[in-house]
Amino acid sequence: MPHKKIIEAADWLKFRQPGKRVGLALGVFDFCHEGHVNLLRRAASACDLLVVGVHTDERVMSYKGVRPANSQLERLLAIEQLGIADKVQIMADRRTLCKKFSIDVIFHGDDWDVGQYRKQWGEELIAELNLDIEMVPHTPGINSTTLRQQTPKIGWWLHSSVPDWTRVHFFDHFQDLYRGLGGIWIASRRGRDLVRKHFPEAPCFLLEDGLSSEDASNALAEYELEVVVALSFRSRMKPVLTTQGHQIQLVVLSHGRSGKKGASADASRRLGAGGKPVSEGGLLIHDWSHDPECYNHLDGFLRAGGSFNNPVPELDRPKVLILPTWSVSEDAAGLLQNKKWGKAFSELSDRCDLVLAPHPLADRKTVQHFLDISGARLLETGGRSFEEIPAANCAVCDLSGVFWEAMLFDTPVVLAEPESGYSWPDELYPTYTETRRIVPFVRADSLVPTILDQLKKRVPEQADLAASRLGIVDGKATERIVGRIKKLMKEKS
Repeated sequence: MPHKKIIEAADWLKFRQPGKRVGLALGVFDFCHEGHVNLLRRAASACDLLVVGVHTDERVMSYKGVRPANSQLERLLAIEQLGIADKVQIMADRRTLCKKFSIDVIFHGDDWDVGQYRKQWGEELIAELNLDIEMVPHTPGINSTTLRQQTPKIGWWLHSSVPDWTRVHFFDHFQDLYRGLGGIWIASRRGRDLVRKHFPEAPCFLLEDGLSSEDASNALAEYELEVVVALSFRSRMKPVLTTQGHQIQLVVLSHGRSGKKGASADASRRLGAGGKPVSEGGLLIHDWSHDPECYNHLDGFLRAGGSFNNPVPELDRPKVLILPTWSVSEDAAGLLQNKKWGKAFSELSDRCDLVLAPHPLADRKTVQHFLDISGARLLETGGRSFEEIPAANCAVCDLSGVFWEAMLFDTPVVLAEPESGYSWPDELYPTYTETRRIVPFVRADSLVPTILDQLKKRVPEQADLAASRLGIVDGKATERIVGRIKKLMKEKS
């Protein structure tokens, strides 16, 4: 790969070719709407090379008194991806930018009076840089200010210093809610790409990968968000959300239902609080994780006609679906991490068709290693592996949220138990004892006979166990959550 300085030098020389007319278009480019696209296309057709200068968030605040809905990094990326400009830069100083790229002409929409625009630049600076000013046709009826005013002050938290935070599994919990509420996505690059795939025009507060909580807090402060929706509440979020200068209502929708040590402790604490809002600094935390009306992960599946009641599939070879979590603690090594499980499944592969549906956060190398050992084939589900359960003869899980989801179906579920065993607090329903009474807990050495014993069964009584952990799962949770967040917004105003 060429050195960065070599690339910068080549870029610099491109704009100094004799006879080339270099144009500059400056703007906020919030929402990057049709009017912006038309302006840039018209500008590009009137010059040989086009530079686009994107105003910083601070500059927009200083002369408009409002913060763009989309952060400067997001606005820059959106313009780059149009493929119209030859160079896009975040712009703080006009003189420096014009000299750097040998600008000949400045383009602006003709919704401004040309005299007023020249006055804003200053005739002395125009003369010093020998600039032409050309006004291009403005597209009427499209206004960033209106779009910004229509955006609810709700933030959808996809940012973390850990890149995998923004993967598909988390987004899947948010997208139907977002359709009902709108707002601003708070994401690093990988999360932003996911947002753009499903919501091309959604406002996005794009943050650099690995940005510290302190820097994220400073950048986020001007948005004055009223509600932030997240999938968990972690200590690293505190400095971001408690220094905003006004109270933010944080809605937490994560499960914490697995029964592993960390999740169990968190679940016990939240359940013990009785579901009442908890105040931490400038935050009012509404933890709806264990609210029986707020489990929305399966809503789309149910609305599309999905069912938990499923007959035994008629297949040439029985199908066994393997649903591992992405990681487990050292004292509870899971399906993907322990070679014993891979070898046990290898023995089972002589009798059954094995399908591995890994969690979206699972390490790719670990997944491939398991596939090589076990003889299973890979099924990419994008975090919606539960949709595959009805077509399987049996599902094998280690202890994670998907274990409880799998039990909602009639398909028999087997829990892979590590050598150190599993247990969880009695206040987490269903209890450990109740679960073992219905669900087989197996070690690697007993996997094959246990699975073979389950292949012709349907186990409808699993659903009651799962419902006591997950709550109401009826396809209407999204509607209820949307209504409750709207109520929070009204109470705030």
